[in-house]
Amino acid sequence: MAVPTSPPRGTRPRNRRALIVAAAGDLFVRDGYSRVAMSDIAEAVAIGPSALYRHFRGKQELLGAVVLDAFTTIREAVDGSADVCGTLADTVLDHRGLGVLWQRECRHLDPDEREKLVAPLVGLASWLAGVLRDRRRELTAEESGLLAWTVLGALMSVSFQRVELPREEYVGLLREVVTAVVDVDLSGAPAAVASAAVVSASSGPDSDSRREVLLDAAIRLFAERGFDGVAIEEIGAAAGIAGPSIYHHFASKHELLLTAMLDGAEQLNLGLAKALEQPSPDAALRELLGSYVGYSLTHHAVVEVLVAEVAHAPERHRMRQAQHDYIAAWVRLLRETRPDMGPQEARVRVQAVLTVVNDVSRTPHLRALPGIDGRLRTLGVTLLAL
Repeated sequence: MAVPTSPPRGTRPRNRRALIVAAAGDLFVRDGYSRVAMSDIAEAVAIGPSALYRHFRGKQELLGAVVLDAFTTIREAVDGSADVCGTLADTVLDHRGLGVLWQRECRHLDPDEREKLVAPLVGLASWLAGVLRDRRRELTAEESGLLAWTVLGALMSVSFQRVELPREEYVGLLREVVTAVVDVDLSGAPAAVASAAVVSASSGPDSDSRREVLLDAAIRLFAERGFDGVAIEEIGAAAGIAGPSIYHHFASKHELLLTAMLDGAEQLNLGLAKALEQPSPDAALRELLGSYVGYSLTHHAVVEVLVAEVAHAPERHRMRQAQHDYIAAWVRLLRETRPDMGPQEARVRVQAVLTVVNDVSRTPHLRALPGIDGRLRTLGVTLLAL
């Protein structure tokens, strides 16, 4: 989210609220909500903290305003548009940080504040599902809903990569991606397959079993309430391990988080290694897609932690590098399969697939749809333009 040029200190521009919202959005995306102070935002728009508090009572209200303004702008832009896919692509690029803010930073909001933002997002998805049903009468309500959420996920995936393209080219690529989703045929989606990467509780010694129980409890609580919202004593209580005994297994809450992330990354890399045994890049990519879909649907809490809590990891640079390397393997396979595809397009398409799978796996009503494994693999093939 680009920040407009701040006016000289001491002036009172008419668009001060908009300047504050834009500056806050940029800082929240760049530095993370927990690392940004109200004084940082005030400084970014050249006003004193007291002037900032005349517009917003606190940081939570300001984060909510940033996200709500983006959702409202997108919905207003597509109302009455003759080219919904193109308008969505163009408008989302003006709010490129929205995906990060919604999926990562809004976890810091109180439940009531977050609930205020759910309604406009659900409303946008419902409106888009209605547009799809008008266009394709054969779609069921479930299918149109899944496609609508897929379109939104693919568009918001631009938050999670740094590809830079000329504006017209970028809008054209995103429009092509989401138009393919709108037209996809889900009726022939393949049947579910077992995931190649499965995390299971240890069957080893009792000490190892207690460690796994602690780790499972930590993953579940981190996914539900966020790293900051959980105390290590609560993790111990959820695992039935009280008092100092917790520290026999993990030295800190940060160590629990890092272990969960490393275990998840290891499982994904096992799926990648198995995929690379396939005889061709195309077969390897399809195997990798199936592996990722299966793992994400089965271990959605781990995916939640990997997506939303990297900033809290004590070795976050290591984790980000691991994520970068994993994505790079997808991009390499896609370009080997489609030599005509440039690196920027391949990166955009891969991130769209990963974001859509992540979003569906983390959304209970989508995760529970009949045949969702096969449908996600069909959508993934479509997004990758295989």
